[in-house]
Formats: sequence, C-alpha cells, structure tokens
Amino acid sequence: MQEDPGKNRTASGLNFRGIHLTDAGKYAEANVAFTEALGMDSSMSGIFFNRAEAKRLSGDFAGAKSDLAEALQRSPREPDYLNAMGLIAYEDDDFPEALAWYDKALAAKPDFSQAWNDKGVVHFRKSEYGRARECFEKAIGFDPDSTEALYNLVDTYEELGLKSEKARALEALKKARILSGGDDEFED
Repeated sequence: MQEDPGKNRTASGLNFRGIHLTDAGKYAEANVAFTEALGMDSSMSGIFFNRAEAKRLSGDFAGAKSDLAEALQRSPREPDYLNAMGLIAYEDDDFPEALAWYDKALAAKPDFSQAWNDKGVVHFRKSEYGRARECFEKAIGFDPDSTEALYNLVDTYEELGLKSEKARALEALKKARILSGGDDEFED
C-alpha cells in the first residue's frame, strides 16, 4: 500500500502533496500544503514555483507572480521560472512582457522547447504567422514529439496556406500522439 503523501510532514513531503493536489485541481488545498512547506523551509525555490503554478491555475495571477519572483530571487536563471513568468504575462494579455520573459528563458536555455512553443503562441495570437512558424519549428527541432508544438505548427501552416507542410505536420502529429499514448483522432 502506498503511503499517503500528506502524512509526510517535511517540507519535501508537503511539496509532494501540494503537487498531487494541484494535479487533481484542488488548488486551495495545494496552496495550504505549499504554504506549510515554506513555513518549514523557505529556501526551496521549487516550492515557490509549485505554489505559483497552483495560484496561476486558480486564476490568481498576482499571487503567482509574487511567488515566481520569490523563486527567481533564489534561482535567477532557472528557465522554468522565467518561462512561467511569461505564461502569466501571456494569460494576462501582456504580449510584450510575455515575449521578454520567454526570451530570458531561452537565453538561459536555448534548447528549451516549451519556451519556443510558448513564444510561438504569442506570435500566432498577434497574427505574426512567419515568426510563429519559426518558433514552432525550433520547438519541434528540440522536441520532435511535442504534440503541442506540432498542433500549433499545423494551425500556423494553415494560416500561411502551406498545404504540403501542413500535411507533413499532421502526419508527425499523428505519430507523436500515438507514441504518447494519446488518441490519434483529431480534426485538421
């Protein structure tokens, strides 16, 4: 029988519990676990990052930004933290700020597929399809099985009227979805 992660009253155990609660969509409970963990050990930047994610998912962008700022105080070049700041700015419709954060994440880790994808999403939303294409292609270059980037690239090729490229991207997306155990049915 697996031990209940909530019974582990260490900072790491509470962080683990908070992650599971976040995954279950129980953001308020996750926030309590992360806050208790930080009360035991506030030096762990990962706990601030995880609490920020729970807050972001619950719609508390200001709280998420505050926690990410704390995480970045402890680990200023952590690409995941920098990218998460970009995601919050994007969700707040502040595209220039989002792009600046994604660029910081990519400066820290140039092969960061998720940051390339996220940057491409901003360009797509701004109808900058050529720039979006470049970003999605770079994301796929670093992670060929990224279903998210492949899906976004399909949409971008559609906007650019590139039918043969779209067909190839759809085939790659289908293969990536099968490899990941996902459903291979999707609309093009």
